[in-house]
Amino acid sequence: MSKSIRKRIGLTISCVLAHFVIISFIVSFICVLSVGSEYQQSIADSALDFSELTINADTAKEVFATRNINDEFVSVNNKLYTYQNRSKNVIERISVVVFSNSAGSYIYDTGGQTLGSRVDYDNYTESIKAELINGRNEIQRIESKQLTIYRPIRTVDDRLAGHIIVKLNQPFEYRFLPVLIAVFAGLVLLSVIIVFIIVIYLNKKIFRPIKQITDSTVYLSGDDSASEGKDTSVIFDTDRSDEIGQLSKALQKILFDMNSGAEHLSQALYDANHDGMTQMLNKRCYHSMIEKFTKSESICIIYFDVNNLKLMNDTHGHESGDYVIKRAADYIREFIDKNDYCFRTGGDEFVLIMLDCSFRDIDHIVTRLDRDCPYLLNRESDTVKCALSYGFAYAKGEYVYDDLVAEAEANMYEKKTELKKQLNMPDR
Repeated sequence: MSKSIRKRIGLTISCVLAHFVIISFIVSFICVLSVGSEYQQSIADSALDFSELTINADTAKEVFATRNINDEFVSVNNKLYTYQNRSKNVIERISVVVFSNSAGSYIYDTGGQTLGSRVDYDNYTESIKAELINGRNEIQRIESKQLTIYRPIRTVDDRLAGHIIVKLNQPFEYRFLPVLIAVFAGLVLLSVIIVFIIVIYLNKKIFRPIKQITDSTVYLSGDDSASEGKDTSVIFDTDRSDEIGQLSKALQKILFDMNSGAEHLSQALYDANHDGMTQMLNKRCYHSMIEKFTKSESICIIYFDVNNLKLMNDTHGHESGDYVIKRAADYIREFIDKNDYCFRTGGDEFVLIMLDCSFRDIDHIVTRLDRDCPYLLNRESDTVKCALSYGFAYAKGEYVYDDLVAEAEANMYEKKTELKKQLNMPDR
C-alpha cells in the first residue's frame, strides 16, 4: 500500500478521534452546566430554607424598628454567618434587607454591614422596586454568571418583614473549568496514543500484507530479476481466514494461471517458429523474415543440402535419416553468430542467412566448409553415405534477394554434383 493511503487512513482516524474528543468535551461541559445550575439552585434553596427557619420575621421587624440589638439578634446573625462561612466556596453572602421607596436597609448581613445600614437601589433593583416593597414573590437574578435570590419573609399577621437575600459565588462549572481542561488534555493525549496503536495494528495486519500483495506485481510484469529468489507462499499470506487471505489466494491463483498461460504461449510461439527435430527456425518463420533480409546493407546466403537422404531412409529406415538430419543441423549450428539466422526449409535443406557481414567473415566460413568437405553425416556402419552440400552468395549495397537465393542454390547444386562424383554416390 502506498504511503499516501496510509497517511489518509491515519489522518481519518485522527480526525474521528479529534471530533470524538471535542464532542465529548462539549457534552461534558453542557452536562456540567446543567448539573452546576441545579447544584446552585439547590445550594441557594438550602440557604434560604435555613435562613427562613432561623429568622423570626416578627423579631426581625421589631429589631429593625427599634434598632435594639438583643441576644436573639446576635444569635441569629452568628448562625447565618456560620452557615455562610461553612459554604463560603459557594455562598458569597446572606442578608436580610428591608426595602422602602427611597432605599433598602440591612437587618442581618454576613458581609459585615450593621443593622440599619443603607442599600441603594441599582438599575436592576430599581426595576423591581414595586415587587420588593410589596414582597409577595420570590425573585431570582443572574448577573455576571452569579445567582442572587430574593425571598420575602412575613410576620404572623402577614406583614412584610424584609427579604432574605442569598448571593452565590462564581458558578459551579467555572470552578471546575481547569479540571475540564485537564481532562480534555488527557483525552487528547489518550487519542494520540490510540491513533499510534491503531496505526501500528493496521500496519501489521493490513498495510504490510497489502504491500506484500502489491510486491507480487513483479510476477505480472514478468520481471524475472525482480522476482528471483521470491517465494509466492511468502508474498501471499494464504493462511489468513479474512478478506486479505481470500484476496491472496485469488491473486495467487491468477498469477499461477497467468504464468502458466505465458509459459504455454511462449512454448506455442517457439513451436510455431522452430523445427521440432532440429530446433532450427522453420520454413514459416523464414518466409515471415524475407522482408527484413531484403533491407540489410550486406548479406550472405549459404544454402545447405543433405545428399542421399532419401536413399538412407529407404535403406536403413527413417530413424537413420533423422540421425543424419540432426548431425547436419549440429554442424551448421557451429557457424551461426548473433546476426545470423538458420532455417530448415525442407526435409534435407537448410538456409543460413548472415546479415551485416563482411567478405572476410564469409571467407572464414567458406574456408572451413571447404576444409571439412566432404563432411559425412552417416554412421560408420551405414552402407549409404550422406554428405553435406553447400553453396553461397554474397552481396553488399543494392541487391535482389531472390537472385541471391537462386545463386546460392545453384552453387549448392554444383557442389552436390561434385560430391556425388567424388564419393561415387548414386544419382538419386
